[in-house]
Amino acid sequence: MGFKKEPLLHVKYFAFGATGTGISASDPASPVDGDIFAIPAGAVITACDVIITSAVTGSIDIGDDDDPDGFSATAGITEATPGLYVGAGAYLASGAKKYYSVATKEVKLDATTITAGAFTVVVNGYHT
Repeated sequence: MGFKKEPLLHVKYFAFGATGTGISASDPASPVDGDIFAIPAGAVITACDVIITSAVTGSIDIGDDDDPDGFSATAGITEATPGLYVGAGAYLASGAKKYYSVATKEVKLDATTITAGAFTVVVNGYHT
């Protein structure tokens, strides 16, 4: 748990065919369904952006244990076009934020049949 109002930032890199940890662009993880980040108790998630760095074939959703596209939905991401896609899933729509009172949830990648490309997920927030 961080200090009150301490910024929370988590970045994970993905690339088709990769086998790394995802902690840097030179060591990307494979884009398969799984946890991106364990959400600490008292965290407020304010943004979850997807940066397509190389055209992706397939679909990308970012959510948590309760809503697989609550942060960023594939409907708001043009996977085949490199660029920055601001997360606007149900949790973050219209400037909303998502509060987690306990540390039992994870930010999750729900990647459907990705067969090419690379992208980065950037999660922003703060501790309460």
